[in-house]
Amino acid sequence: MTRVLYAGGAGAMFGPLFALSPFALEVKGLQFHNWARAFIEGLERGGDIQVTQQPSWEVYSSFPRELAELKKYDVIVIEEVEADIFYFYPEFYTPDAWTSPQTIVLPNRPELIRQFVKGGGGLLMVGGWLSFQGRFGHGVWHGTPVEEALPVLFQATDDRVETPHGALVTIKDRVHPVMQGIAWQPFPPLLGYNRAAPRPDARVLATVRSSRTAPQDPLIAVRDYGRGRTMVFSSDTTPHWGVNFMKWPGYHQFWRQAVLWLAGQLGKSVAPPPASAGRRARPAARQGKRSSVRSGKRQVKRR
Repeated sequence: MTRVLYAGGAGAMFGPLFALSPFALEVKGLQFHNWARAFIEGLERGGDIQVTQQPSWEVYSSFPRELAELKKYDVIVIEEVEADIFYFYPEFYTPDAWTSPQTIVLPNRPELIRQFVKGGGGLLMVGGWLSFQGRFGHGVWHGTPVEEALPVLFQATDDRVETPHGALVTIKDRVHPVMQGIAWQPFPPLLGYNRAAPRPDARVLATVRSSRTAPQDPLIAVRDYGRGRTMVFSSDTTPHWGVNFMKWPGYHQFWRQAVLWLAGQLGKSVAPPPASAGRRARPAARQGKRSSVRSGKRQVKRR
């Protein structure tokens, strides 16, 4: 059984709000949304993957504080959770702790994640407004131990590329175990992504750009780090960037293969792809005959 710890993928919606008077503002609704449900159900469909999900508020209080606890899992997925959630603890904001004579020192959880990967674990970071460096820089993953393990280098500022018209995606590697056996044509519109730079030892499996004249950025990239494996998907598994991606027929197969590869269950050794493996994906019918698919929050040698 491959065990996955999924951080993120959920939120709450408040409203509508009613101002009944200058002194009375009332909330008339509260809804919980688990946007990652389709992602998780697809992973667990085969019975060989088990996912434990922690929304961001649970990550803050309950994400493992010891490496031994992290090692109960094979793969960690981080989606739309800013680095501060992993760095901060409820104890920092508890009045009793402020007046206690006890010194408050707690584990650096991003560093524990890096150690987890170096020791043989898998790590996936998915893009979004609070991933990578994120909207207005609020993801704040740049310069963290987690970035050190990933196949890309984050920008120091807001790295979003919004593409409501749909981004151009090019498949670079169809041979890597994450990509094999998937009908990439047509690929759905992705509505945005995070811009990052690939590391020299990363394998870029697919790229994305906002227009034909824009530079290509990594969409899917993988890397060996220590005895573990890491991967980024710079768009999102969930709305709004991934709202069309979730409906794509290859969605579940792609993510199952990605997680199993990260867990070391696929592709112990893979030969470099032939030059023909980098063909561009055929666009959806609405995009005409464009050779790159207009889409839209490298192969790695196993050591």
